[in-house]
Amino acid sequence: MNYNFGDCPLTLNTTRICADNTTDLAVEVSKTVFTTMKPNIVIIANKNEVFDAIAAASIIHHPYNASILFTDGKKITKETLNELFRLSPEGIDGIQVILVGDISQRISLTLTNYGYHSAQVAGLNHYETACLISTMREYENLIIMSGEDYSEGIMAAYWSAHHGDPILFVEKDNIPSCTFDIINSKDDINIYILGSFNTVSKEIGDTLSRLPNVKSINRIDGQNPYEIAVNFAAYLDPNTGFGWGRNYVDGHAFTFSAMDGTDTLSGVLFAHMGKHTPLLLIDRNIVPQVVEDYIQSVKPIPPIGMPIPPFMHGYILGDINYIPYHTQMMIEKILSID
Repeated sequence: MNYNFGDCPLTLNTTRICADNTTDLAVEVSKTVFTTMKPNIVIIANKNEVFDAIAAASIIHHPYNASILFTDGKKITKETLNELFRLSPEGIDGIQVILVGDISQRISLTLTNYGYHSAQVAGLNHYETACLISTMREYENLIIMSGEDYSEGIMAAYWSAHHGDPILFVEKDNIPSCTFDIINSKDDINIYILGSFNTVSKEIGDTLSRLPNVKSINRIDGQNPYEIAVNFAAYLDPNTGFGWGRNYVDGHAFTFSAMDGTDTLSGVLFAHMGKHTPLLLIDRNIVPQVVEDYIQSVKPIPPIGMPIPPFMHGYILGDINYIPYHTQMMIEKILSID
């Protein structure tokens, strides 16, 4: 992908990942993250099924150490195939590619023709797909979010990629049977609800808290998705180690994205490796005040004279048509300790 500086500007404290669509954005993130290492697995998810992609994030964590790429569900673009070739995943138990959710058989046949062994994880809906994914690893902490409105829970995918804790979905006032069965089958589970009562009702939390195998249940919420993302970035449960805990003054890195489904999820690899970034949500044309206030509260105080480490950094997802340059300059100014 050929972008000149005007289309894809960089600043001292920001790195912009440029593409004008979800599939290419995921490719560019993958190229940035997996430079010297090879993943064990490559995940391919449907860009039109945001909940499936959110649930897939836990596969990114070790031992899968996966990259994630996207398709429209029917075919793989040349750019995505070329990235798969470059990554050349080593595989686990003979599987190099995991297809998540609604992916056509045509894609698995294409992969077979190129010599890749694939496996598909798909339920009848995204609730069931998330349940199936949760069985792929051992865990003590579990994230619950809305399966109807992803806006208050999409930041969970970044933590899931970072730490491997699975994500399960509920309706606002109902726990789907597979979600209930998974929770009920675990011994001594800690549950973290991500989202306000507008998306996951108080009654859902009360029902889960009464289960004898649930050790603890906590909710991370806020007035809007921007505030919830901030609160989650700062949150830490000292008893379980769950949460980013980015609530202290130091050099921190974050991924910035406008709320746009799988475009936002294309950056989850930045939570898995490198600077291990939480997600902060912004508007395309402005940085919300709650985000600016949070960054100001955790960034280092500038010393007298020349700035010295630690420094702040931000990854910005999308080209200038997605997040304009003036918004990038707002982020640059907020992050700078000069």
